[in-house]
This record gives sequence, C-alpha cells and structure tokens, in this order.
Amino acid sequence: MKYPEEPSLGDITLCLVVKHRTGNLANVLHSVNRLVSRMVVLEAVGQGTKTVQHLASEYDADYLHVPPNPDHAFLLNRVLERVDTAWALFLNQPEVLHLDDQQTLLKILGNTEAIAFDFPIIRLSEPDNHHFETRLIRSDRGIHWQHAIYPTLVDSLQLAGQQLQQPPVTEIMPTVAVVSLGEPRPEERELQEALDSIEAELKRDPNSIRYWYHLAQVTRQLQDWQKSHDAVEEGLNVISRQADTAFAEPDAANGLIGMFCEALLSGQFQPDKTVLSLWTIFNNMVSDGRFSLPLGRLLLSTGQRKEAISAQLAAMETFFSQRKYHLSLENGLFRPALFIWEVEAGHGSRALLTSVVNVQTILKPQNFNFQLVLEYVFEQNRDLFARLQQVLQRSLRAKG
Repeated sequence: MKYPEEPSLGDITLCLVVKHRTGNLANVLHSVNRLVSRMVVLEAVGQGTKTVQHLASEYDADYLHVPPNPDHAFLLNRVLERVDTAWALFLNQPEVLHLDDQQTLLKILGNTEAIAFDFPIIRLSEPDNHHFETRLIRSDRGIHWQHAIYPTLVDSLQLAGQQLQQPPVTEIMPTVAVVSLGEPRPEERELQEALDSIEAELKRDPNSIRYWYHLAQVTRQLQDWQKSHDAVEEGLNVISRQADTAFAEPDAANGLIGMFCEALLSGQFQPDKTVLSLWTIFNNMVSDGRFSLPLGRLLLSTGQRKEAISAQLAAMETFFSQRKYHLSLENGLFRPALFIWEVEAGHGSRALLTSVVNVQTILKPQNFNFQLVLEYVFEQNRDLFARLQQVLQRSLRAKG
C-alpha cells in the first residue's frame, strides 16, 4: 500500500487513551469528529465505565478496556494495533482542537512531523519519544514505543501554526470541568486541581467566559456558593461588554445564563423584566438545556407556558444539530422532555398527546430510541408515565 505524503480528511484514526475517568471526553471526540474516519478509545480505568462506552458508541468509535497500567507505552501500542488508516492522531484527554477550517488544521497537524525533528520539544535522551510529540504519525512506520512520556500537544501545534501563520488550534481543558452523560461526581481532589487550573487560565485571560463558566461549575460542586455566584456575575459582565462572546462560546453562555436564571428563580432578583430580555437572548443564540430548563421555569412563573415549552423543544433540537455532548444526555434530551410533559399533563390529554408528537418529531430523524425517554420518565415520575401510557394507548386505539 502506498501511503500519502500528507494527511487528508478521512485518512486518519483518532487514538485516545482514557485514564482519568471521563471528564472532557465528549469534547475531545467532538473536536475531531469531522477530521477523522475512525476513532479508537482505550479505557484504562478500573473495570471500565458505561459512560465511556456510551460516548464511544455515539461517535462510532472502537472501544477497548484494559486494567490500569502505569506503562503508557503499552497503552499507546494497544491503541495503535487497531489503526488501519494511513495516519494515526494521538490526543490526550484534556486536549480539544477548535479550528473549524479542517484543511488548515490538517496542514498544521502535518507540519508537526517536520518541526518535531528541528525543535527540542522533548529531551534528546529519550529518542523513542520524538514521534509521539508530533502526535500525527504515519502508520506504516512500524513504530512500537518502548517508553513514552505523556506530553501535551500544545508546544508542537503552536510551533507548526506559527510557521503557517495560524493562531493556536488546541486548548487544554480542565479534565473535570466539563461533565457529560451522567459521569460520576468528581472527587474533591480532582475538583481542587481543576479549580487551580481554571484560576490560572483566568489570570491569563479574564475575558474568557468559558473559564468563568467552568469556575462557576467547579466551585458549585465544592459548595462554595458565593464564589460560584461571583463567577456567574463576572462571566455575564464579560458577555454584556462583548456581546459576540455569547455566539462565539455558546456552551459557556448557556451555562452562565442558566445559572443566572436559577438565581432569579431563588428570589435573588425581580424576574419580570429580566425574563423578557432572557427570552430575546434565547431566540438569538444557539441555546441548550442549561439555558432552556431554568428559563422555562422562569417563563412559567410569569404565565408564559407556550414559550416555556418552545424553549425545551428548541434545546432538544440543538442537542442533535450541534452534536456537542458538552451537555449530558439527561439535561439535553430527557429533562426537557420531562419538563414539557409535566406542564402539558395539567392541560388535558390532547395537549399531552400533542407534546408527545412534538418530541417524537425531533427524535425520529435522529433514529433516537423513544423508549429511552419513556424509561427516564418512569424513573422520575411514575404518575406522569401512567398518564403517557393512557394517552398513547387511546391514540393507538383511535388509529386502529
């Protein structure tokens, strides 16, 4: 087989070793989803987790599990055995590529191979590692690591980007700052490490709403409520000064505004006029469940039932259209659907049936199993589940 001299779209396999539970995994997979044709996810954490398997299946990735192994070279070799494309791209769990221009990203990644030999990125006493820092390797080289360090890709990509006159294309995310698909609660030690990392990032860039959101998340989990509240306010202040940040970082904006909505609901502010402004913001940006759920409760408190339901349907569509699993399956799909049905159940069987059809209309094009949503409702609200069963059975009898 003749291998190409430069990487091309669809000719790359992502190789990812998961060693720190599941934080940030969804972001990594999403960031290269359009760049690679195949993904291999190897989990080296205890007995393995359903969360990692689920995420791997969402992105059609091959999933492997091995017992925890301190020899990182062994783990890399196991992943590399599954590669059948011309190129293999190795990323670490905290790394996210964020350049939308895929062709430019390919040029930068390809250039890391050249610059790795010219710059002392790693110690010269470890020659077996010089391929690894490039992170994009030709799979026909027969590379087998005897010893491998665990570096980040930032240095190599920055140097390659500078040569091509491009801005940095990778970001190191705090591993436990982004939690997706029902991951277990991080331990206090992990949260504290993430907090230190986030605060260091904010010292470098105090206008980053992404890190203000992460700070609010982590301090909330540490039950430092005042610090979390202050982080939300600071993040919203940045958005008010630079309106385009809400569109450039919709995930962070959704989180921050959602937390602000929760503060309104708790009675810290007078909501009436603020709700109108929030509804306008919601309709002018890509909004998800972190924003829609608390906004829906606020809209209900001011008598705007139809708008509250519309916000949940829009958030569910966003969950699929963006294919960004920064948000959990529960918050992105299940809770908005539950919210809609709990509201409509109080307005009669016809309203409830219409809402079921609206949810199914969103799920059907995605081939998403409607039964999973019903199972969630059964776990959360048995009375509502019984009502849904009655409505669906009547509808089937009427059609039959």
